[in-house]
Amino acid sequence: MKRTLFATLTSLLFFSNFSFTQATVSTIVDSSAYGFTDDLIFDDSGNLYCADYSGDAIFKRTPGGSISEFATGFNTPNGLAFDSFGNLFVCDNVGNAIYKLSDTGVFLDTFPISLPSGIIKDAVSDTMIFTTYSSPGTLMKLAPNGTIVNFHSGSPLNGPVGLAYCQGELYMSNFSNREIYRVEADTLIFIAQLPGSGSLGFIANVGGQLMATAFNGNKIYAINPITQDVFLYSGGSSGHVDGAVENALYTRPNGIVANPAGDTIYISEYSGKRLRMITGFTVSTDEVFKSVSFNLYPNPTTEVMNLTIEASALPYSVTIHDVQGKTVYIEKDIMDTDLELNLSEFETGTYTIMVESVNSGTSAKKMIKIPD
Repeated sequence: MKRTLFATLTSLLFFSNFSFTQATVSTIVDSSAYGFTDDLIFDDSGNLYCADYSGDAIFKRTPGGSISEFATGFNTPNGLAFDSFGNLFVCDNVGNAIYKLSDTGVFLDTFPISLPSGIIKDAVSDTMIFTTYSSPGTLMKLAPNGTIVNFHSGSPLNGPVGLAYCQGELYMSNFSNREIYRVEADTLIFIAQLPGSGSLGFIANVGGQLMATAFNGNKIYAINPITQDVFLYSGGSSGHVDGAVENALYTRPNGIVANPAGDTIYISEYSGKRLRMITGFTVSTDEVFKSVSFNLYPNPTTEVMNLTIEASALPYSVTIHDVQGKTVYIEKDIMDTDLELNLSEFETGTYTIMVESVNSGTSAKKMIKIPD
């Protein structure tokens, strides 16, 4: 059955996909004695550090698996970043400060700032780029001499926390509305929004793609930052299940990071205080794991775009965002395999269309509306 959908927007999409296959999830820390609840980061020696937002400490796990308390005395330790000298910067969120620690955990300096959340070292200097978690929030820079300057502020920031470099570009994610943006000197470019509701914990670069934790959704998503495709990688309902990645369950996944070799992903769980590990995956462009397959044509378009989808994906929902991440159209529980989108009222430009199927997963594509 074919149906015409009259939207208020326009665009079409180029499709590029990737997947992680043959992956296994295991739990390597499962003890209330250690708070693996928040941001994760590796040092140059392969030690893994985790902030315990629900506690007051930073924990360190060696490559051999030994765990110790690296530093304590924080209020709500959040984002973590190393400078080129091995000093660790810690965002103490409700503590309203960024702390600089030596490689042995000695406090070296304090930078008062309201509600610091995520932090990352600049790609070409020891300047720290950090976010403040407020409504809407800010992106700021902390120079090596202690000078703090505002980088971005206001909309579309909305409780920003996650920061990651991917393919040479800096990306930022909003905790509050699950949106991801590419950070440029004078603007923020909308990339994607995780489907569903709730919050986005952190983002990480894995094999040249972004991965993100759906904090309340108990899922892990993969995002191609170039094509803006979004794929459900792992997770579902809240729980604690190890094994094949497609069967694994998480309880409020939060921090996420790949090891320096790029062959293992680590995920912290806020509620379970667990450290989960994903191994045995390969990055592939041949197939997509747990993503719904759909076609869009013509692309670009001047007025009408057709969406086709397999009957096995019914029912599904369609959401369209403009380049700033604003939702311009949404329809749920669609039962048509052939959908005609009337984009005559859309402004010319680029949009993102997201299709979410209960049975087949989620995918997003870029759409382009051109003048008549």
